This record gives sequence, structure tokens and C-alpha cells, in this order.
Amino acid sequence: MTRSAKTPLPWLMIFGAGICLRTGIASLSPILDRIERTLAISNAELGLLTTLPVLCMGGLSPLGHMLERRLGLRHSMIMALALLTIALLLRLDGGSYGLLLFTAVGVGVGDAIIRPLLSGFIKGEFASRAPVAMSVYAASMGVGSAVAAFGTPRISDITGNWPLGLAFWALPTALAGFCWILWREDIAAPARSAAQPSLTISRSGILGLTLFFGLQAGINYVAIAWLPSLYGALGYSDHMAGLLVATMMLSQTAVSFGMHAIMRVLKLTIITAALAFSGLAILGTLSLLLAKPVPWLAPLMIGIATGGLFPVALLQPLDFARDRSEATWLAGLTQTGGYLLGGILPWITGLLIDQLGVAPALLTLLIGSAGFLAVITVAIQRIYQK
Repeated sequence: MTRSAKTPLPWLMIFGAGICLRTGIASLSPILDRIERTLAISNAELGLLTTLPVLCMGGLSPLGHMLERRLGLRHSMIMALALLTIALLLRLDGGSYGLLLFTAVGVGVGDAIIRPLLSGFIKGEFASRAPVAMSVYAASMGVGSAVAAFGTPRISDITGNWPLGLAFWALPTALAGFCWILWREDIAAPARSAAQPSLTISRSGILGLTLFFGLQAGINYVAIAWLPSLYGALGYSDHMAGLLVATMMLSQTAVSFGMHAIMRVLKLTIITAALAFSGLAILGTLSLLLAKPVPWLAPLMIGIATGGLFPVALLQPLDFARDRSEATWLAGLTQTGGYLLGGILPWITGLLIDQLGVAPALLTLLIGSAGFLAVITVAIQRIYQK
């Protein structure tokens, strides 16, 4: 651990930037009906507002490493947070669908740059305390989702202005940027980052890490997108379905935040943690068979499983990277394909639902993904042992 990591500022930098990675997307979902009524647009057009950022995160993640090589980590992060702040502020003009689409792209580009840079920052600044820092990072994203989903409709109601409810999230983004402005980067770091990193892991290993990241993200996205439909089909109200999904997100955030302590107490390595939480994802999916008599069981177990899998997915590239630059590069590379895979799984689930019904489709997709996740983990273990 570096000397700077012993002060509160680096922890605030991680937590603040992590919160910002979810607010731009999570703030839209609770007020999509208001946007639809105001702008008189279709569901397909609404869907683009949340799909475009995920596609940008998948396709543009290598931007983080490219910018770090040219500008250094600090300047790259400040630039990305400034872009994110401006994109969110532009949402004050909610009368234009085209402008909202533009801000969705801005949010996606900012997120795509920030995510791998944070992995590199944790690798360089926290060293042996990387698992703790990664737990804070993962948990902060859950906090960002929760506060944006909860706060946006309430801010919109209080002010009578839903564009203001969306633009409000520029404030924590600007505060996060201020924290990064205060940080003084090691002046030798950009020089070390200037060279293109050599491959320290085989192409099959990169594929394995990418599949792992994509499958664990996909399980989370599928559960968030389609669990409400399952509970609706079982006769539960929209309010109850929302509470059950909130149960999943709260348990997910709690486990992500405590992941380092869980691994230390249970003496889990990254590989054994990946296997254990993959198995729990399978059990959580099977518990959907009890969704009618015990509705909270599946969201709780799936939340615990995804809460553990996400920090593991973030930590894996750090284990194969020799320094901060390689960590940024490898994280960006694996997250490119990972987010594209994770983003497409809810769509595939929708196709299965049309053919099989919501319950069989969810069981098929989630068990298949979690099972394949366990297989990928075994393959990654062999790479670790080489």
C-alpha cells in the first residue's frame, strides 16, 4: 500500500467516482413513464436511453488506457468526470429527445473511461489492500444505483420538474471530480504508463476473464430486468415486486462492501470465492421455484451471489497485471466484451420469455449462465497455476 492510501482522500476518490458510475443510468428508470408522456415517444425510443450507455461502456472501455498513456491517470479521470458532469447538467433541458440521447452517450463514454482507470488506480495506490478498495468500489456503485433510483422521482415530485431530478446527479459527480483534483499523482507514474503493456496473460486467459465479467454482469442485469415480470405473473403487485428487487440490490451492496472481510474470515481465494458465489447463483436461481410461497428467498440469494461475483470480477485482472498501466489496460479489455455480453443477455431472456414463458426462461438463462460461470472459473484457475 502506498503512503497516500493511508489517508482518507484516495478512499473518497474511489467511493465518489464509483457512485457516479450508476447515477446517470439508474436515475432514468424510475421516471421513464414521465419522459414518455412529456416527449410522446415509443418504448423502443425509451429503451435507447438506457441501452446506449451500456453499449458505450462495452465498446469504448479501452479509451481509459489510451488516455492514461497520453495524459496520466489523474488528468484522464478529471476529464471523464467533467464530461459526465456536463452530460448530466444538459438533462436540465428535458424537452428534447435528441438531447437526452446525446447525454446518454456522454454518460456511457464517461463511464467507459472511468471504470478501467479506477481499476488501475486501485492496483497502483492500494497494492496489498486492493481487495478492500475493490469492495468499496463495488459497494459505491450499488449505493449510486440505490440513491438515484430512490431520489430521482422524489426530487422530481418536490420540484415539479423531472429534468431537474435527472440533472441533480451532476452535483455528486462534480464533487467526485473535486476530490480527484486534490490528489497529487506520482509524477513518475505517467512515464511508467507511457509504454504499451506487453501481454502477461494468454489470449485464452483474456477470453476467460471477459466471459466471467460478462456472465456475472448479465446475471445481475437479467434479474433486475425480469424478476418484476416473474412476480407480476405470480400475482404480486408492482409495489411488492419493486420491494423484492430492492431486497436483491440491498443484499448485493452489503455483500460487495463486506467482500474483503468475507474472504478473510472464510479464507477464500479469488478462485474459491468465484466458485462459491457461482454455486450460490445456481441455488438462488433454483429457489425461483419457491417464488410463490417464499418470494424473498430468490432475490436475497441472487443478490448475495452477484454481490460477491462483481468484486471478484474486478479483482481478477489485477492479479494478472504487473503495474497500474497493465491493470488499466486489462480491465478495459475484459470489460469491453464483458459489458457487451452482459447487456445482451436481458434481450436474449426476452426472446426466451416469448417462447417459454417468464419462469422457464429465467430458470434456463440464469442456471445456464451461472453454470458456465463455474466452468470458466475452473479454466481461469488453470491459468493462475501456470
